[in-house]
Amino acid sequence: MNGHHWLMRRNRVYYIRARIPNYLIYLIKTTELRYSLKTHNYYEALAKLPKESYKINLKINFLRGVDMRIKKGELILSDEDIDRLVIHKLKQIEDVFENHYEEIANRQYDISALSFFNHCDGGALTPNAELDTIEIFIKEYFKDLKSDKRTHLSIIKEIGRIEKSEIPIIANKINPAEWVTKTKTAFKGVDKYITDKSECIAEDIEFNKSINPRVKRCLTAIDTEKNDKALSSGAQTPWTKVFKEFARYKSNHKGTKENTIIQNRVCLDTIFEIIEKEYIENITYKDCQKVCDNIYNLPRKWREKYKNKPLKEVLEQDNQDKISITSVKKYLRAFKEFMLFCKQRHYIPESLNDDVLIPKRKESVKVDGFTNDELKLIFNPSFYPRKDNIYHPCRYWIPLIALYSGMRLNEICQLYVDDIKYNNIWYFSLTDERELQHLKNEQSKRDIPVHPKLIELGFINYVKEVRKCKKERLFYTLQYSKKNHFSNAVSGWFARYLKSLNIEGRNKVFHSFRHLVKPMLRDAGIAQEYQNAICGWSSNDIGERVYGGKVPIKKLYEEICKLQYPFLDKNLEEIKKLNEK
Repeated sequence: MNGHHWLMRRNRVYYIRARIPNYLIYLIKTTELRYSLKTHNYYEALAKLPKESYKINLKINFLRGVDMRIKKGELILSDEDIDRLVIHKLKQIEDVFENHYEEIANRQYDISALSFFNHCDGGALTPNAELDTIEIFIKEYFKDLKSDKRTHLSIIKEIGRIEKSEIPIIANKINPAEWVTKTKTAFKGVDKYITDKSECIAEDIEFNKSINPRVKRCLTAIDTEKNDKALSSGAQTPWTKVFKEFARYKSNHKGTKENTIIQNRVCLDTIFEIIEKEYIENITYKDCQKVCDNIYNLPRKWREKYKNKPLKEVLEQDNQDKISITSVKKYLRAFKEFMLFCKQRHYIPESLNDDVLIPKRKESVKVDGFTNDELKLIFNPSFYPRKDNIYHPCRYWIPLIALYSGMRLNEICQLYVDDIKYNNIWYFSLTDERELQHLKNEQSKRDIPVHPKLIELGFINYVKEVRKCKKERLFYTLQYSKKNHFSNAVSGWFARYLKSLNIEGRNKVFHSFRHLVKPMLRDAGIAQEYQNAICGWSSNDIGERVYGGKVPIKKLYEEICKLQYPFLDKNLEEIKKLNEK
């Protein structure tokens, strides 16, 4: 706190008493501030103390703001005075960043109007014009002081003398005083901060550029003041309430998919259990460190394994089956982004998002493609599911479709009957046009020819049978869930199926089909452009991205026919015969 505050009791009434720093006494003509808290109850007085102390702090800070010394008929500003001028400007800037955030993000706000040394006609201001700009700003600052009802009469008189030019602001513009040079440097730093931060907002990236030391110090002072204000106000906002705003912001402004927002909520649920705090205003730097230190020891599926055990106790154990580095990054990114949002919305005054450190090391375990021997086991006629099971035809068709297309699991599971189209060639049309359809990115929207091997195994006949039954979705028995969409049941079944075949490990999952198809397409001599079109990968070649256009389905059919598994032909022929009986 600024000054020294304490309670005193007089005639059974509690008072707050605060000492005025010696160098400010000449402004207020008293050595202390003292007034009644209007209570006889000691505990009630203690409860009022933080709020009243904050008010006194504001007053003392205000007095500090007008403690500008006049020597030899000239205004002389100390380093602290210059900081106050910079803070005055930065508060205006931060208000603009908050109130016009969307316009700045869409490059619809004229950021040059916010600049201190505003450039005219594309040219820089002359040195004299820069000094004139500083003078104008200081006059405006004094005008704000005069309009403040808390300003002492003697100070108003001194400001009046400056306004009447009895005391010059910058006495010598040819050889300006040291404080003028420092002020100019500081405000050039402010201009750079405006440009850099607005660009980061427009590019939707985290602001981490270098800042002028004085500007950085002043930004910290603003954050500290907001922090004191938040603490004294006693605001208590549940993080779950803030998350609803966060979810709307991500959905409306960033176009984030619902499933990603749900994952963010799951991550934050765990993180706030680690912190053991409910209200957003109570989060501190130590809480951020606690999350960063403990998240690495979080067990996989801990809620299922430790239903009746507090997370604090779970983290204290030496857990063997910990979450992966990829999952650690997911948790910390969600927390970091949420903390940044809370700061931008002034729920927290400090940049706590800077204290959330995301690991740079890569995940050691990766998904691998299936080997030839593993594929023979998966498609072994003795084990492989039959297609005539009315409840699980998906178990027969989905692995085969993945094998001959490289499609993601959910891309297959969410197919509608109408997504299987015919234009001289049968093909899958992958879109996210329907309400319950989701694709990973823009490149995932694509057309993939149905491989002739699938047609040989009876896939088109299956499509026609489902259409005849007047079912909308191709695999209509699959149920939708917010987390995994339509893929949940098949993902669980396939994991159990691999385990029954002794194909185990975190690097062997359904997605291994996709990692298998890529090298198979490459080894079949299929050009990268066609590989990308079939599997929905983005290209690094700008010519292909911008000018390539959509590959004709006929050409893709010619290319996908090259995808062959001769070592599986015997197995697939036997599977076909068994299913025809």
